[in-house]
Amino acid sequence: MQKIDNSKIAALKNILKKNELDGCIITDVNDLKYFIGSVFLHNGEAVMLASSNGFFLTARSLYEAPVSAAFPQIKTEGCDGDRPAKIVETARKMGLGNIAFDGGKEIYSAGKIYEKAGFKDIPGIIGSLRIAKTEDELEIMRSSAGILYGAFKYIRQFLKPGVSESQIARLLEDYMLKKGASGPSFPTIVAFGEGTSSPHYKTGEVKLKKNMPVMLDFGCYYEGYCSDITRTFWYGDKPAPKEFAEILKTVCEAHALVAARAKYGMSGAEIDAIARGHIEAAGFGKYFTHRTGHGIGLEPHESGDISQLNKEKIGLNYCFSVEPGIYLSGKFGARWEDCFYMTKNGIKIIE
Repeated sequence: MQKIDNSKIAALKNILKKNELDGCIITDVNDLKYFIGSVFLHNGEAVMLASSNGFFLTARSLYEAPVSAAFPQIKTEGCDGDRPAKIVETARKMGLGNIAFDGGKEIYSAGKIYEKAGFKDIPGIIGSLRIAKTEDELEIMRSSAGILYGAFKYIRQFLKPGVSESQIARLLEDYMLKKGASGPSFPTIVAFGEGTSSPHYKTGEVKLKKNMPVMLDFGCYYEGYCSDITRTFWYGDKPAPKEFAEILKTVCEAHALVAARAKYGMSGAEIDAIARGHIEAAGFGKYFTHRTGHGIGLEPHESGDISQLNKEKIGLNYCFSVEPGIYLSGKFGARWEDCFYMTKNGIKIIE
């Protein structure tokens, strides 16, 4: 039997009350995980009706027994046919009239069924709950991040001339699995030399040589929650070129400034401006080609991003990356990344 976090149920009830709703439909697998912590359901296999009176879940018949055993507090019925229609029927039987769904997370046919039933399309209704993490979630995310910091220390011993990017990526992923991760949270990026100048470089077979830049960007899933880290450094027995040393110093300074100056009450755009302003002042503004950070949690990229476009306030316990970067095409690039969460006294690193 698995426990459902009562604080999440209370938050759900509050948002239903705020929107004058009787309940909401949850289809997205990560939204389901948020409430029931289940990792054996997959997208398209289950639909849950959540209300202040409890939960009803309809899933593929093969899941009925394991879900019922794990969550006896959820009424579960197997259905290998039209699950959206089953949900509408159940809502009617329960006497629930004002039901919400997130159209952006439904297939077209399901959305049409809910619209025809008079349900309300409210984008991000569950995502708005997931954005602020509970203390239990933060603790899991610390463990997830801890695996990465251990992996970075571990991998340094294998960085020798002749090793390929893909070999280092496999070693990183093997280490994360051995430490309890269920897998990488995104494709591991290992870039040597010129490859560091591409923000989303695809790890290949480039071999490491002395006196070249290295960028490692990797993350893992641990108990369903993601982590993310990037480290850039110079590998070799000679000093790094002045230009590389300058861009690495600049992104590290920008990262440190965000860590020190980001405050509760700031918007994502205001926090982004801290990093972007420093990089622009150093003369590299046009080479910082992406947002300063993205939200993180059950998914590697979630709401609450640190970008010029996000004018919303970053609330308490919002989790996000801080990853300023500078990329000089055809030469090299640098990025430095950790994940943080917002407190009343500023942001704290997740480690």
